[in-house]
Amino acid sequence: MSFGENLQYYRKREEITQEQLAEKMEVSRQTISKWEAGTSYPEMEKILQLCDLFSCSMDTLMRGDAQAERVEDSSKYEEHMNSFGKAVTLCVGLLIIGGAFTTLFEGMEGFMKNLQDIVMLPFVIVAVLTVVVAGIRHSDFTKKHPYIQPFYTEEETDRFNRVFSVRIAAGIGIILMSIVADELQKFLPAPFGVEASAFYSFVMLLMVSVGVMLLVHTGLAKSKYNIEEYNKEHDPLYRERLTPEQLRMLDEESHMPLAAKWSACIMIVTTAVFLLWSFLQNAWQVSWVLFPVGGLFCGIAYIVLGQKK
Repeated sequence: MSFGENLQYYRKREEITQEQLAEKMEVSRQTISKWEAGTSYPEMEKILQLCDLFSCSMDTLMRGDAQAERVEDSSKYEEHMNSFGKAVTLCVGLLIIGGAFTTLFEGMEGFMKNLQDIVMLPFVIVAVLTVVVAGIRHSDFTKKHPYIQPFYTEEETDRFNRVFSVRIAAGIGIILMSIVADELQKFLPAPFGVEASAFYSFVMLLMVSVGVMLLVHTGLAKSKYNIEEYNKEHDPLYRERLTPEQLRMLDEESHMPLAAKWSACIMIVTTAVFLLWSFLQNAWQVSWVLFPVGGLFCGIAYIVLGQKK
């Protein structure tokens, strides 16, 4: 594709007119028209300005194929967000599963019981390393791809939304069913000579880990489809691409990132308190309740902060 074709593609992608682009570039509409027709070319300063405006490289703008690059970016975005979601989900799951095995070892006899204080460590190490690597890769990706052209079709979004509520309900249901597993110690003996309270607490925490992982993975999958929010967060020139009406609507909806940040802080604090309480007070059997409470407060945060106008 020629420079003019790439410029026209980027302009239409952003849904702006030649007049609007001319205003941003501080040139006349006729100049934009000549650029797109290939009868004239901008000076280097304007080329760099166009690259910043459309979040593209100079090589792509001047002699590349902007449409082909969009397809490649879309594929990379899908692959990266899926990988990032799995890594975060694995990190959360490992922390809870580590607590489950600590509880199990506590109910054993002999040498295995002595391992209860260190069995959590490998899970924590793997979880931390996983989230560090995922975080670095995510940061690198957002720097290289600060803007992603929305590419999910309405059909794809609707198809995910149909299973979203089911997966959320399933995650909550599994967590609630874990209470039943804990109550089984009153009626059934534990296998392998393990104390009943320790064994069924272990089963309960495993179920909690499955439920929490399902909720986390589903929530991250949901956010993947919100490409506009991704662009808003990572593209430094996002506001410059918006019309005055879009800017007004954006300012009115600026509470939503705040709700997300509060929810993230709540779950971080919940996990930290869970680990401290469990280790210092040896209360694995009851500290699981922190996660449903944390989820409840996350819901309250979205309701309160998400409805402010």
